[in-house]
Amino acid sequence: MNKAPGIIFSLSVAALLTVGVSAPVVAQDVDAARALAQSNNCLQCHGIKKDKDGPAFLKTAEKYKGKANAEDELVKHITSGKKVKLADGTQEEHKIVKTIPPNDAAQMKNLVKWILATQ
Repeated sequence: MNKAPGIIFSLSVAALLTVGVSAPVVAQDVDAARALAQSNNCLQCHGIKKDKDGPAFLKTAEKYKGKANAEDELVKHITSGKKVKLADGTQEEHKIVKTIPPNDAAQMKNLVKWILATQ
């Protein structure tokens, strides 16, 4: 029995893990993420590919690309109400995303994954 294919596969997997290749960020439910963004008026201030008062989701995805803590940082951003700087230079508290049931972590994470997957 030839063990070479198994060894090659094992070495290939080990090499990929060593260089830190990660799976692309993809929302589990794109329709649900878009609906949550729309119901919270996220698209009033953020375009998908074009800046509005806030940065475009594409710009946000590019900013966080490859960062290990990207999802956690964005969940914190959409749940904390921290001050943000608008395009005109003024500041206001970022709206806290509301879910049903309240503070549903899975829905928040799905929304963040959708934003990070913007291309």
